[in-house]
Amino acid sequence: MINMDVLKNLGIMGASLIKRDGTLEESLLPDYVDKETFSIMCATVYGGAATAYDELRFKDPHLITINGQEGNVVMFPNGPRDFWALIVPPDKDPLKIRDDFLNNK
Repeated sequence: MINMDVLKNLGIMGASLIKRDGTLEESLLPDYVDKETFSIMCATVYGGAATAYDELRFKDPHLITINGQEGNVVMFPNGPRDFWALIVPPDKDPLKIRDDFLNNK
């Protein structure tokens, strides 16, 4: 279960656990976010990256980051069937935020 206090302490603006088919398992996202659209689009990006890696004969990616001016979306596997998508400020290091989140969730 996602802990709001952990998110706030780490400076994470939102978090979702998403199945690879786009089904939302759980989330704490800002109220203005359409959770279904967010989860489906994250699954599309995640699936595309996994397919590209497969074509290269690499294992699945460990970190996918979408960088933006107002914030970043950081995605990484939770297990073989789902992944985390975090919304973080643009000044946060994606690797550090992933590690901090996994160590504190």
